Amino acid sequence: MKDITRTVLLAALLAAGAAMAANADGLPTFILNGYSFGGISGVNTDELAAKLKHKPGARISRADVAADEVILANELRTRGIKGNLFATLAEKHGRVWVIFDLQDPNRPAGHLGKPGRRLEAQEFEGASRISASALAAATGLKTGDLLSPEKVNAARQAILALYGKFMPGQVPSLKGKMQVRPDGRARLTWIIGEPK
Repeated sequence: MKDITRTVLLAALLAAGAAMAANADGLPTFILNGYSFGGISGVNTDELAAKLKHKPGARISRADVAADEVILANELRTRGIKGNLFATLAEKHGRVWVIFDLQDPNRPAGHLGKPGRRLEAQEFEGASRISASALAAATGLKTGDLLSPEKVNAARQAILALYGKFMPGQVPSLKGKMQVRPDGRARLTWIIGEPK
C-alpha cells in the first residue's frame, strides 16, 4: 500500500511540475536568463531592458517575448530609431536568452542583403568552439542563393541559436561583412566574438 501511495504522490508531483512549465494558454514556458541587443547603437541597452515587462528569472512564453518586442519597438520609435526589429530565443534546458536584433532596411548600398547579390562563399572569423561546417549548415545559405535581407537575418539568427545551444548563458557578438564583385557575386564573412 505504501508503494502505491508513493507512486500516486510521485505522479501528482510530476503532473504539477508539467502544469507549472506551461502557462494558462498551454504554451511552453522558459526561465529568462536575460536580454541581448544587436544593431542598436548609441543607446544604453540597460535602459531598454528596464523598459521591458519581464526580468531575468521570470517564467516567460513566446507570447511574452512578442509582448516585450512590441514594447521595445515602441521605445525605439519614440527615440527616432528606425528599422525592423526581430526577436530570437536561444534556449537550452528550459532557460532562454532573448536576442533582439534591429535591421535597418535603408542602409547604404554595399550593406548585407542588397537585392540581386548571389552568395559565392561564406566564411566564419573568430569561431573556435563551433566548426565552420556546422555554422554554414545552420545558416541554410547555399552557393548561388539570392541574399535578401530576410535570408541574411534568418542566417544570423540561426548562428546565434546554435551558439545558444553550445554555450548557454553566453551570447557572442556577431557581425556580417559582404564583399561584392561587379557581377553581383558576394562573399559573406561572419565575424564572431565568442565569449571568453
